[in-house]
Amino acid sequence: MSRKIKFCKMHGAGNDFILINNNQGHISGEENSLIRTLCHRHLGIGADGLMLIDFEDHKNFNLRYFNADGNESTMCGNGARCAVYFVHQEFPGTDQFSFKIAGNTYQAEIVGKERIRLEWNFYPEIKHANELRKIIPEECTAGLWIDSGVPHLVLDYPESLDNLDVSHWGPFFRKHPFFAPQGTNVNFISDQGNYLQIRTYERGVEAETMACGTGVLAAAVACQYWKKREFPVRFKAWGGTLEVGKMEDSGNLWLAGPVKQVFSGEISLEEFRGEKTEI
Repeated sequence: MSRKIKFCKMHGAGNDFILINNNQGHISGEENSLIRTLCHRHLGIGADGLMLIDFEDHKNFNLRYFNADGNESTMCGNGARCAVYFVHQEFPGTDQFSFKIAGNTYQAEIVGKERIRLEWNFYPEIKHANELRKIIPEECTAGLWIDSGVPHLVLDYPESLDNLDVSHWGPFFRKHPFFAPQGTNVNFISDQGNYLQIRTYERGVEAETMACGTGVLAAAVACQYWKKREFPVRFKAWGGTLEVGKMEDSGNLWLAGPVKQVFSGEISLEEFRGEKTEI
């Protein structure tokens, strides 16, 4: 009889993830095809990514994040917020947490019902601001390439993003030679008065997602650079509203927004191993 393991499906502003308590070592992280299949929208559970959680105690845990293509990544803002809520459900009396991902330590806390605030442990780095002018399309007024844990191109668009062809411009910049060899995530932002509209094409998902936490963080830094906004900065994505502000004590940036458990269940990993999938 195949062994079944429990999983939980959550989303942060529409950015959805499979979360697994991996204390027992169910998944080593080397199973690229298995993870890709689990994230497949038709052949698996379906998600933008998968989070493996190892508990140290009720306040501390280790986190590994895998994109829908099965490859491990160094950070995911919305996924990390979902992981915090996952641990909070295991230990409902705990509201503040510390977790490690890719060798970095982050702090997070519950700040409302189904609302998580995550403190960034470094200020995102702006790269190649001047060189980018050569490749930015005339439809955009400015662009910045920013490392917010993963690389993000942020493009300022003067009109509403509702009719923007992200399916064209996303892949165009995602694999543009300027960003070789790692490629980049691609974000479009538009000033809508009391908030900024944002749409994101994610590397590793290879599609537009309903929200992106590291993308919103990069976009907030770009807004500061372009003197568009003071903190906190409010963004509306397809899947919900996210905010970026600055901690009063440390001066670090924070990312806050909604999380929601969609469903939970059990799966047999053996039934998914060996599946050949593409995203």
